Amino acid sequence: MITLKSHFLMLLRSLLIILALQAIPSAANAATYYVSIQGNNAEAGTEAKPWRTLQHAVDSLKPGDTAIVGPGVYRERIEVQRGGTAKAPISLIAAPGARVIVSGADLLSDGWTPEKGSDGIYSHDWAHRFPINGPNDLIHPADKYHEVIGRAEQVMHEGRQLRQVLKREQLSHGTFYVDLNAKKLYVWLSDSNDPARTEVEASTRTQWLTAERGVSNVHVRGITFRYAANHAQRGAFSVPYGAQSWQVVDCVFERTNGVAVTITGDGHLFRRCVFQDNGQMGLGAYACHNTRIEECGFYRNNLKGYNLDWEAGGVKITMSRGFVFWRCRAVDNRGPGLWYDIGNEKAVIAHCYLADNDEAGIFYEISYSLHAHDNLIVNNANHKAKPRGSWGVGGITLSSSEDCIVENNTLIGNRDGFTLREQNRTTPRIDGGERRIMNKNHIIRKNLIAHSQDFNIGFWIDMTFFGPHPVGHDKKDPISEDPKTLDLRFEDNLLWALPGRPNYQYGCVWRPKSKPADTPADFSKASGIADTSIIADPRFTNTHAHDYRLLADSPASKRGVGLREFEKIPQR
Repeated sequence: MITLKSHFLMLLRSLLIILALQAIPSAANAATYYVSIQGNNAEAGTEAKPWRTLQHAVDSLKPGDTAIVGPGVYRERIEVQRGGTAKAPISLIAAPGARVIVSGADLLSDGWTPEKGSDGIYSHDWAHRFPINGPNDLIHPADKYHEVIGRAEQVMHEGRQLRQVLKREQLSHGTFYVDLNAKKLYVWLSDSNDPARTEVEASTRTQWLTAERGVSNVHVRGITFRYAANHAQRGAFSVPYGAQSWQVVDCVFERTNGVAVTITGDGHLFRRCVFQDNGQMGLGAYACHNTRIEECGFYRNNLKGYNLDWEAGGVKITMSRGFVFWRCRAVDNRGPGLWYDIGNEKAVIAHCYLADNDEAGIFYEISYSLHAHDNLIVNNANHKAKPRGSWGVGGITLSSSEDCIVENNTLIGNRDGFTLREQNRTTPRIDGGERRIMNKNHIIRKNLIAHSQDFNIGFWIDMTFFGPHPVGHDKKDPISEDPKTLDLRFEDNLLWALPGRPNYQYGCVWRPKSKPADTPADFSKASGIADTSIIADPRFTNTHAHDYRLLADSPASKRGVGLREFEKIPQR
């Protein structure tokens, strides 16, 4: 028998369920708004009456809503304070066919004054400072080498960046100087022209887009982000701590002073994006788990010349688990192409093209369980003036890391092909604690390694097993493990050395017991490590044309060596 009380409770429960369902956004009640550089934020945000700013649009979006952005240059900083849900993200999307640019720079059209007694030097009021921590911390990193590189100011003349100097008397054609005390900007254009008669921009914002901690389920598509007065390690596009499930597709991130994008959190996706011509790096990630970077390109990053041994190049990933690069390109970066450093776990790099980087194509450092497979890795670490302080780098370098599988890669013409680099290292772990780490438990199989400038396989093991260091570096922390005890497996690789070059280097060349080796048998005899690799001409289609497909009679194709499914390698 249903009592009045139980009937009331049933009605109340039904009402609460209805209210809860109404509170859940759905595709049916999601709204679409529009933004235009001719718009007005006081309007309704419709296609006929669009808003003016991206910030107003982002502030107005509720879960499931989309803002469609019209063509033009939006000179603003966007801060996302409210995200979406897993089923109803918020979206910021360029209109079909629209060229949308978010710029950290402003035009300096008026207000220029010619300086007395000089032909070509002009000044402009300048109220901007870009400290990284305290108000006077204007250089990062704060050392002599980076005293200019580590500054954040940017000035552009008709799209070309001027070179910064630190004193007014150092000005010359194509340079600028900022006098922070006088609050003046001085420029001398390459053609000595009046800046008021041409296009001069200066970066006045440090970020393009950032978000409150934990903001999740944000989608961005089809937008170019350009110029930012940011420092190294401070992303102009920044995905915050605690964020989940951002999707960034078909975007371009370019010409920042520092790093273009930094991400943390879990479950993000970047697809078909380009990271190019940035001052320090294209992408940096810290504590960023289960994230995929797919079909993206990293080109010409570290234009300012940050120290390669510090943090520079295409990408650097730190303390992240399950971070994947799939069908990406990292080309012509001043530093490593893809660099994982400190405590990473379960990384995957597959079907990527890594070429012409100043250091390693893949540099996997004090980290765990990399699976690198089916990559084409060409001409890395061959900078004419070898990078300062670098050693043991090549196509793929495992530096004091554990439990890695490197298989079915094709490595051509790198300084070294595959290398193990070993020092006395420790690393923090994602789940807490710190421990010693060294190269062990690796499987290196079915890789095609050819035409390396120094060695196809390099054991850069810098420890006393190979004798004392010539300048006594062993006195404090000597290490002496025998490499044959470290479970290093070399199976069915194909090696082909340049004329007169050995295939192997066993031990660092400055250690007295190190030695080269020509064949797998010679290497196994010297090291006690079994190696079932072969020495054979791989029979490429045309190395001079950089066509590294294998001919039908190639011994590599018959043995399943090298990258499989060549067509999966991205072209650009």
